[in-house]
Amino acid sequence: MPPLEILETNPLFAGLGRNALKEIAAGFALEKWPKNRLIAGPAATTERFRVVVRGRVKITRSNSRDGRELTLWLLGPGDGFDLAALLDGEPHAVAAWTLDEVTTLSAPLLLFRHWLERFPPLRLAVQRQIAAKLRELTDLAGDLALHDTSTRLAHLLLRHLDERHVGDEARLEPQLDLSQQELASLIGSVRVVVGRALAQMRREGIVALDRGALRVTSIKRLLARAEGRLERPKDKRRGIAPAQGR
Repeated sequence: MPPLEILETNPLFAGLGRNALKEIAAGFALEKWPKNRLIAGPAATTERFRVVVRGRVKITRSNSRDGRELTLWLLGPGDGFDLAALLDGEPHAVAAWTLDEVTTLSAPLLLFRHWLERFPPLRLAVQRQIAAKLRELTDLAGDLALHDTSTRLAHLLLRHLDERHVGDEARLEPQLDLSQQELASLIGSVRVVVGRALAQMRREGIVALDRGALRVTSIKRLLARAEGRLERPKDKRRGIAPAQGR
């Protein structure tokens, strides 16, 4: 699909006239990336601004000493990155990795900043996307500071429920079709702890595996877990609730 046709269906560019879309499309390059590929590291965040067309991209922050990784944002079609560098032109200490085969539109960062000045509807759309990402980051910071792994995982699942669910059961958005390691990176934990939390949720009738995909079997119980109202099973040997890892 040519860049112009992509822009016409992208909410980020809604409200722009045909001539403006043609001008912007001419400045974009279409890129294709394989799965599990680094698109841009911190030094490259000031070079180009990209918009996801197809596939999923994770934006991460890593500890260079032990390799631990925290996923700050999970991006899909229509999302742009890196928004922080777009605002101030400074490098951003994050990395963008593909989770699938990914297609992006790419333009020089300085050119995109020029478009923001020329086209107010584009500037407003970018501001809205920045606000949405800031809210996600605020939620993540609150979860990391205030809740244990099980509660953080419950919050993550609630945020990604497929809105087309019926009754008390629901599938999760395809965007959250991830390994336990990737889920752990999204909530600031490690794979083994997330694995234990998911196993406990299965025993409690909150989630189930359906053909390899995670499915919520009780939204009510998931809400109770997220709000800390679902009593954890007692340790039979000690009569106490098991400790929750981070």
